[in-house]
Amino acid sequence: MKHFAGLVRRLAQLGIALAALALLASLVLIVYSVVMRYFLNQPAAWVDELVGYLLVACVMLAAADALLQGEHLAVDLLTERLGARGRRLTLRAGLVAVALCGVLLTVEGWDMVGFSRMVGLKSNGYMAVPMWIPQLLIPIGALLLLLAAIVALHAAARGETGQSDATTHPPAGIE
Repeated sequence: MKHFAGLVRRLAQLGIALAALALLASLVLIVYSVVMRYFLNQPAAWVDELVGYLLVACVMLAAADALLQGEHLAVDLLTERLGARGRRLTLRAGLVAVALCGVLLTVEGWDMVGFSRMVGLKSNGYMAVPMWIPQLLIPIGALLLLLAAIVALHAAARGETGQSDATTHPPAGIE
């Protein structure tokens, strides 16, 4: 499991690096669009569509790293009142829920990509992108999230964590 966890960690780091590049590209494209629209009076309508796809890339490719780092949003109104055992159970139940969502998004995402390719679906925007290309981000990101959830579940079951309170946060820094 140690080698698997290391591989997943490296894939998650690659995902977060690609998400950061997508975010930077979005920034550059938005600045370009503003300059073209307001200073040169030549709007670049395709930018909005491309930035939308890059936003999906940011979210889907960064989710696994966020899970492994314990940076996902959490509502601790109830869990902070639980004892150590209750927090551990809640953590594990949450990770199982994330894993199940990862399975569903991966399977349904691949079906969506396959259907879009089969019927030749293209975007309605100015780019007329074959939709299976940006849709491919969904199953790839979901599969990476599923793998990260498996690693986090294994670490939680062993009581491993990179944080001071192993009962409230997902494992971080899994090597």
